[in-house]
Amino acid sequence: MSRCRTVHRRAGVLLGAAALVLGLALAPTSAPAAVAASENLPGVPEPGSPDHVWESWAAEERAQAEATDWDADAATRGCELQEVEISDEVDVDYNRAMGAPDDLATHRVDLVEDCSSPEAERLMGTAEDGAADAPAGDVRTLALSSGTSCSSTHGPGTACVYKSSGRIYASWKYRGSGSVSGFLRIYQISSSASGCYRGSTWLTGPSSTWSSGMTRSISKTKTTSTGYSGHIWKKVTFGHTDWGSACSRL
Repeated sequence: MSRCRTVHRRAGVLLGAAALVLGLALAPTSAPAAVAASENLPGVPEPGSPDHVWESWAAEERAQAEATDWDADAATRGCELQEVEISDEVDVDYNRAMGAPDDLATHRVDLVEDCSSPEAERLMGTAEDGAADAPAGDVRTLALSSGTSCSSTHGPGTACVYKSSGRIYASWKYRGSGSVSGFLRIYQISSSASGCYRGSTWLTGPSSTWSSGMTRSISKTKTTSTGYSGHIWKKVTFGHTDWGSACSRL
């Protein structure tokens, strides 16, 4: 199968503009717990640092992404890489979460993978079906687990959220027939949360189409340790609907 490798530079494109076309389905929802402020990880500038410090950090992160062996990255999950796209963007949600200037240009990595191998299926089947799909306000007795977390979604598919090579990923494998369209979104949630509620938006992926068996992933450099909740938003006639999620303390 042919593999597409695309590198885009789109500094200055605001994700906020994209959010305007997503419809009322993305209105804020109540959360069972607030996201506590977290300190930035070592190597990440302190909130309020001068612009040139942030720009230097972002450039180094971009260079690391371009030097990454994405085939090997996919192989760690038992998957085969089909496409990788590294895009520059100005993501205000991501920037504010780490205390960076709103207009800082960073990068996002989008992957298309074939995760049909037995090893991939084993890794994606580690979570109990539905365990990570608690709606906002649902009370659970167990706090978030740490590490890779996967869950079956309301639509025919499997959502996963995990950390790899200093990045936070959200993925969704479509297990139905035909194709569906939508996008992935990652929220920051409390590390002591008891379900995958929708907290503070951290990263929004592009509008995409999934064919049967396809796995799409979005990722961004991890800057704080907290809970992360990855959701698949399916396109419907008017707006989008939350089709399921997975969450973990990462």
